[in-house]
Amino acid sequence: MAETVDHAQVEEVLDTIEDSDAAAEPASGGMSFTAAAPAIPTGPTSYDFGHPDLLSREQARSMRTLHQGFAQALAKRLSTDLLSTVTATIGAVDHLTYAEFQMLLPTPTVLGVVDVPVLGGRIAVDLNPRIAFSFVDRILGGPGAPLEGNRALTAIELGLTNRIMQRTCEELGRMWKPIQEIEFSFLSIEANPELARVVNPDEMVVLITLELEMNETKGQMNLCLPYVVMEPAIHRLAQKNAAPALGEGEARHVEDALQDSLRRAPVTVDVDLGSVMISLRELLALQEGDVLRITPAAAKGALASIQGVPRMSGVPGISRNRRALRVESVHPPKPESGS
Repeated sequence: MAETVDHAQVEEVLDTIEDSDAAAEPASGGMSFTAAAPAIPTGPTSYDFGHPDLLSREQARSMRTLHQGFAQALAKRLSTDLLSTVTATIGAVDHLTYAEFQMLLPTPTVLGVVDVPVLGGRIAVDLNPRIAFSFVDRILGGPGAPLEGNRALTAIELGLTNRIMQRTCEELGRMWKPIQEIEFSFLSIEANPELARVVNPDEMVVLITLELEMNETKGQMNLCLPYVVMEPAIHRLAQKNAAPALGEGEARHVEDALQDSLRRAPVTVDVDLGSVMISLRELLALQEGDVLRITPAAAKGALASIQGVPRMSGVPGISRNRRALRVESVHPPKPESGS
């Protein structure tokens, strides 16, 4: 049965609600209020229509995981091509307009324009000039020293940098393959960011930053992915059960890429035919046609080293008019001494 309350009781209840943010004085019946109910926001919530949130939390996490695998695969590929250790770690995953992305880049820069036919658009890959010149110096046989200052690439340097961009596109396509078959076709490199026609300036892009390092030279690689282009692939990435498939596909790709890189990796094989002791006077008097008698022990066999590590012994000779070594025994690798 409903109970009727008078006006005084209603006023008392309203006063209690208004004062609920502070501790209330004990009532005559001995009861007291010590906590207030959580306030419910009633005001407007700010929203930036110029920079809307493109990625959900799950999408952002999936994009980071995907490109972590890409960074590892790219580092292994570059390490093989450059015969030097290259590391790559993923940095920020952000979103901004394409015009803002262009303003972040120096002039001149190394900005690769990449076509994505299956998605009907283009993306951009920016390589910091400092690390780009370091890669070029290594390709040309140098130690990988960076360029002091900044300038545009020469024709020869541009051709070498094109190869790096092509490798990047290949690894990017392999990493996206478990999600969607996407071909990233490298088109050209622009030194002036304003001349790179990728998408309208006011379009939103997803910016993924990689931190590259080789021989203490550091630089960034920025993947500029226009949302209007990559939206279908991003939605596929965030579908149910995409994360487990991504992890399995990523691990499989990294393993396949590593095996492929190892098969194609060039190695140096040195064959030691022996040694002979001569005086400095005899060394200075050596001429073409002179014969050096090697030690008898060395004449019985030759030691072959791979990358400076002795691995096999054999008999030197001639095969098809070329100097050759017939392998007689293989030495197992020596276990590394513990620290």
